[in-house]
Amino acid sequence: MKHSTSLTSFWEQSKSEAFCAAVIEFVQRQGAVSGIVRRMEQLGLGAIARSWLATDIHVPIFSEQLHALFGTGALRAFAARLGLQPRDLVRRLSQALPRILNNLASSQHPAPSAPIY
Repeated sequence: MKHSTSLTSFWEQSKSEAFCAAVIEFVQRQGAVSGIVRRMEQLGLGAIARSWLATDIHVPIFSEQLHALFGTGALRAFAARLGLQPRDLVRRLSQALPRILNNLASSQHPAPSAPIY
C-alpha cells in the first residue's frame, strides 16, 4: 500500500514533534536552559550558547561537544529510550538543541511589551 504525500508528511511531523518533546524533557532533566548554558560556559562553549539564545544564527555544536556537555552515558540512555542509535541521536540533537534552547529561553523571558499610551 502506498502512502499519500500528506500522510507521510503527517507521520514525519509527528515523529519530529515527539523528538522535540523528548528533547525538551531531556533538557529539563539536565538542568534546564540555565543549567545547560552554565555547563557550556564551563566547557568553553559559552559563545555557542549565546548564539543560540541571542541570535537567529546558531553556531553548530559537534558530537564531541555534546558528549562533553551531557556525558556519553546520558546520551546513550536517551538514545535507547527513543529507540535510536547513539550517533543518530547526537546528529539530530545537534540540529534540534539550538532551536529548542532558544524557544525555551524565549518563553521563560518574553520580550517586554510596548507601553500602552
